[in-house]
Amino acid sequence: MKNVVGAVGEVIDRLTLPAREKRQLEVDVLELLAEHEKEIARSRSAAVVEEARGNWLQRSWRPLVMLVFALIVLVGTFTTLPILSDTSRFWDLLEIGLGGYVVGRSGEKIMQSLTRKTRSF
Repeated sequence: MKNVVGAVGEVIDRLTLPAREKRQLEVDVLELLAEHEKEIARSRSAAVVEEARGNWLQRSWRPLVMLVFALIVLVGTFTTLPILSDTSRFWDLLEIGLGGYVVGRSGEKIMQSLTRKTRSF
């Protein structure tokens, strides 16, 4: 997001407009970007909510995938697995998986907390 904001600022600076109009344009574009980020967050939140309401497999797929990744790393510690070589894309996939797992688990915890609070009212 910071890169986008910086790029927008540079483009606006190159425009031949009065300073006041440049500032207003920059504010308007930043508001649009912020609204877009909020919409993305809402979409992700809705996906996590629906997943949390689903069946056992829908709620458990992330932990199961991470357990498989952990098993691969554990087996690779004691044996030679080509999938664990330095040039393998496995490490990229593991990094993405960890990020998704952490975000997803955080969303689930938030939803559980919100559900408890709504029930207490």
